[in-house]
Amino acid sequence: MAYKIHVIPAKDAAAYVAEHDGVALAVFVDDEGNPIDLNGGASAPTAGSVTPASLGGYDASTGHGKTVQVKADGSGFDFVNPITVPTADTLAGATDTGKGVLKAVDAAAARKAIGAGTSSFSGSYTDLANKPVIPAAYTLPAATAAALGGVKQGAAIPNLATDAPAADIVTTVNSILTQLRATGAIAV
Repeated sequence: MAYKIHVIPAKDAAAYVAEHDGVALAVFVDDEGNPIDLNGGASAPTAGSVTPASLGGYDASTGHGKTVQVKADGSGFDFVNPITVPTADTLAGATDTGKGVLKAVDAAAARKAIGAGTSSFSGSYTDLANKPVIPAAYTLPAATAAALGGVKQGAAIPNLATDAPAADIVTTVNSILTQLRATGAIAV
């Protein structure tokens, strides 16, 4: 069960404390844990009956009280000096970068603290600046007597019969030569 401690005026208690909150009794104590009588238990103390010096842990030199802390064994409360909460600048073990992130007021300042700068990149390649130049697709040059080149595939030519007449052989060979010249594989 969690306990909540709220300081509210007694006259307003009904407005702030619901029955299910389980508040049964509130006791004010001095710095040694002794109960302080607030006007015999009346809902409002008499004027001047509660002084800073009568409250637990009050330090007249600073004008501040001490903080209530539950004892480690759960047997009661102690009054301790208020805890000094570290700031981003006084946090032990933090690097300058870490301190910068802690002090950042927005995402841009946090990015600056870690050296990331800002980015407005949409994620689209077309939005990039300084894109590399991508050359056009390479086209093979035609073959020459001095250099190899790309050769296109010619039309299919059926095999000749073993007893083919000389005229058919000449026609087939000439067809092959024509295709080789057209592709640049042999000179014209």
